[in-house]
Amino acid sequence: MFDGKIQEANTERQSTAAQTNQKYAIACSVILFLLSMIVVFLHTKPVLSSIIVGTKIEGGIILILLCFWSALVAVVSDTRHGLATDQTGGISNGNLYYFTWAGLAVGVAIMLNYIRSVYGLDISAELKTRSKRLQYWVYLGIAGIIQMGSSARVFDNHCGLSNYGLGEQELGSVKFCRRCKVGIVLGVFNAIGSLIVALLLIFVLKGGRGGGSSGRKIPWLFTTEIVMSSILCLCQAVGVPFLTSQEGPGAAINNIFYSSWACLAILLVLMSSWVQDWSAASSAVRSADTVNGNGSAYNETERIELREQTVPIRSNGNSGGLM
Repeated sequence: MFDGKIQEANTERQSTAAQTNQKYAIACSVILFLLSMIVVFLHTKPVLSSIIVGTKIEGGIILILLCFWSALVAVVSDTRHGLATDQTGGISNGNLYYFTWAGLAVGVAIMLNYIRSVYGLDISAELKTRSKRLQYWVYLGIAGIIQMGSSARVFDNHCGLSNYGLGEQELGSVKFCRRCKVGIVLGVFNAIGSLIVALLLIFVLKGGRGGGSSGRKIPWLFTTEIVMSSILCLCQAVGVPFLTSQEGPGAAINNIFYSSWACLAILLVLMSSWVQDWSAASSAVRSADTVNGNGSAYNETERIELREQTVPIRSNGNSGGLM
């Protein structure tokens, strides 16, 4: 129960917007706490549990909880009127900030558990079995959306039309505002790039193992992952120092700081994964050439086919999951 932490709000700012956010956070905290207690009580009573457990009512309640937690995260981490941030955008109330994000994470976990138990769809397992790197592309998309949204919010608060009434310390410099734009662009690239690759991995590989209804290997899909992850990783590696340096919007520990480094870390994992696959394929080709002497038994087409067969692309064709 993370709801009690919401009421530990930072009351340093006494503006109308800040006070409105405080009231909104407390109201959401009360609603979340009461809904959670009611559901827990119904789960503990065998007679009453049939009313809610595994029903659409439970799914609706979980969806409501997710909506409230998402709104709370946006309010709490707001760099101008947020309850857990100071005037520089840094975290001033760690309990409130981290427990709000933890509450949202628990809500997502509950929703995934509900979908698995009611509809028999294990999304986490599907992401792992559909393709070797699909889950990382999904994580990258989520982190990219957070990076984009947080950077846009900071830009709007400190550089946009809504920056009237700010103190001198809160006004963004020209360099600061430009770096906010960098964060927005990088977030958009990460979100769109990951979405494109994830959709290709889901729908192209929905037939047989390795892609297509005939199980034919798809080399261009592996190449797409290589090109996309390389470009995004290069852009993110250049952008992170600008975002998290002293004059950047992610200099303080906040959403931009965490999401920027998370995107870079995920992209490095993606690159290391396909590098391992490429190395394994190259080693297989070299081994085949060694066995056959000078390799005359293999023409170029056969070598390409061997490399395609060595690169692992996993898919669960019998599953009724992500289609």
